[in-house]
Amino acid sequence: MSASDLPACDASGFAPVVHWHDHDHDGHVVQFYADDVPLLESVSRFIGTALGAGDAAVVIATKAHRDQLCQRLYGRGFNVAAAIRQGRYVALDAAETLAQFMREDTPDAALFATVAGSVLERARSTIEGASSRVVAFGEMVALLWAEGKLEAALRLEQFWDELAQTHPFSLRCAYPITGFNREEHGELFLKICAQHSAVIPGENYATLLSDDERLRSIARLQQREQALETVKLERLEAQVALRRKQTELADVLENAVEGVQQVGPDERILWANKAMLQLLGYAHGEYVGHPLPEFYADRSCFQQYWQKLMRGEEIYDYPAELRCKDGSVKQVLIHSNGLWEMGKFVHTRCFVRDVTEQRRAEQALRESEAGLRQAKDRLESQVEQRTVALRRLSSQILALQDAERRRIARELHDSLGQYLVGLKLNLDLLRESPGQSELWAQSDEIMNQCLAEVRTLSYLLHPPMIDELGLISSARWFVDGIEKRSGVRVSLDVPDRPPRLPGAIELVLFRILQEALTNVIRHSGASEAQVRIRQEADQAILEVRDNGHGMPAELLDRFVLTGTGMGVGLTGMRERVGELGGKIKLEATGNGTWLQIVIPLAGDPAGIAS
Repeated sequence: MSASDLPACDASGFAPVVHWHDHDHDGHVVQFYADDVPLLESVSRFIGTALGAGDAAVVIATKAHRDQLCQRLYGRGFNVAAAIRQGRYVALDAAETLAQFMREDTPDAALFATVAGSVLERARSTIEGASSRVVAFGEMVALLWAEGKLEAALRLEQFWDELAQTHPFSLRCAYPITGFNREEHGELFLKICAQHSAVIPGENYATLLSDDERLRSIARLQQREQALETVKLERLEAQVALRRKQTELADVLENAVEGVQQVGPDERILWANKAMLQLLGYAHGEYVGHPLPEFYADRSCFQQYWQKLMRGEEIYDYPAELRCKDGSVKQVLIHSNGLWEMGKFVHTRCFVRDVTEQRRAEQALRESEAGLRQAKDRLESQVEQRTVALRRLSSQILALQDAERRRIARELHDSLGQYLVGLKLNLDLLRESPGQSELWAQSDEIMNQCLAEVRTLSYLLHPPMIDELGLISSARWFVDGIEKRSGVRVSLDVPDRPPRLPGAIELVLFRILQEALTNVIRHSGASEAQVRIRQEADQAILEVRDNGHGMPAELLDRFVLTGTGMGVGLTGMRERVGELGGKIKLEATGNGTWLQIVIPLAGDPAGIAS
């Protein structure tokens, strides 16, 4: 059923067709528009009709609308230039005219009456006849509305009505409908409509010709209104939920265990939670609202931090020192980033963690490590001093008769044993110190050096093994023990009927043989070793060769040049061989190590031959 079939109801009575010219003679009409083209079409017809009838027209509009209106009037065949010369067409700039009667964002009634009244009076003076009239088109109210001066726009509408009582004219106002896009505009929108004698709706409705189309449009608008009400309700619910979440988040941040704060673009503190205030000892008013740089112990540290933020960087674990109220300094780590909106910095989001005690503990640990290193160095120095002294004593002991040699060696052995007990206690302390793995890992080396010296004295305590058995028999006994204990195959190449050598030389060669084979087992990774002992002319020669991985070139060079770097035992033997006028040769490759000892027999350089 169409609208025309409705009984006892004329559809055109509540959904009328809009004809632009129907309102030309009304006193004060408002037109809403979404696009400039329909507006200018309507206004050009409104102004053109007046000019064509010999009436006067006043246009107070923006420059763009004035220029386009003039072009449309020319297009309709009106001689606008002649009308301007006659004074029947007056075109004024809306902003400039508005400024003449505005006082502190409010239109002044007396000034408006003077400005607008004089313009209308001049226009009326150019026409004749009782039926002649003045029409006006104005956009000053639209400018006020666009600037957010809503009450001022409504007041200006009232001034136009008051002016019409003394200066008869027909006025057409125009507002962009997009300016009424918020809920709070609804009441003022109705007031503006009520202030006018007629309302021309937007062109979307005005172009509808049939009653059916207009009724459908009204129904659609009603549906949109209902939908907007639903959206409004949902938005209110969302806002309530958002405020609840914001309250919960604010409560979490306020009671967080770490310091949290916000700093504005002027470097002033906007907000800080309880933990932040407690960390530095300030009351709320003593911290919030103050410049953040005031609380940095180092201003340059703050400047670097702030420059990073201004570059949009995300800051993690930034170290800083902050001044407390009591004058102390807290060491902190800062995690921070900035909130930016439309390219503009709003504030920081900053988390501050106190690491003062952690830094103190780290410093104490470093000092403890330094103390333990010094203790280790002193211990090594003492061991070295004892080792040197023992080597000297060993040389002296070898020069003594057997009985006296045994007595002195036994006393030294007992004394050194007591020393080693104390040394072991100190080394155990190093092992038990937390974080000292690097130090106590070297303690075994220190102990082994000392034990090597004890073994040297042990051999001195039992010279009859060498004196009674001789070098070759003692070597066979030692090699057999090496093979049984280590699994390394050792071949021994010696003369079938070896002559006896001077006692000092046999003792030194036997000691070197023990040291060399011990090193082969412990360090070379060899599976086989060859030992050769012989006498050539006036020289005693000992050679030890293995198939191990050799030794680093820098270590070998150091031993050849300085006699150091091979442990206490071998280094001591090098010195003893030198005292006997002999030489040591040492060669090493990736295929093994070769050691040769050559000691002259003639002359007995040390004067200690048995």
